[in-house]
Amino acid sequence: MKNIKTKKEDDWKNYLIKAEQFAESARDAYFKKNWNAVGLNAVHSAISSNDALTAYYGKVRSVSEKHADSAGLLLEVLKDDKESKNYSKHLSWLINRKNLVEYESRLFYQREAGESLKHIERFLSWAKGKLPK
Repeated sequence: MKNIKTKKEDDWKNYLIKAEQFAESARDAYFKKNWNAVGLNAVHSAISSNDALTAYYGKVRSVSEKHADSAGLLLEVLKDDKESKNYSKHLSWLINRKNLVEYESRLFYQREAGESLKHIERFLSWAKGKLPK
C-alpha cells in the first residue's frame, strides 16, 4: 500500500464486533451525558469499522501511527467503490476529533458528542452494508 504502514489481516469479523460495541458504548454515554466518552467511543468504533472493511476487501489494516492514514487506506482498498469517498469523510471527521477528546485538556461538548454519534451511525451502517451478514 502506498506509504501507509499496514499489517496483513483477514479476521474482519472481530473488528466489526468491536465497532458495534464501541458504537453502543457511545450511545449509552450520550444518554448519560458523558460527552468525552461519546467522542472517544465513536472514534474507536470508526477505526474498528474501517479495519473490518480493509481486512475484508484488502486483507490488510493500517498500523500507521497516524490514524488519518486509515482513511487513505480505505480509499485505496475500495478505490472502485463510488460511495467510499463520501463515507470516508465520516471516518476522517471522527479521526480528526481523536486528539482533542483523548489528549487535550478541553472537554468535549454536547454538540460535538451529538455530531460524533451522527457520523459513526452513518459510517458504521455503511460499513455493515458492505460486509457479509
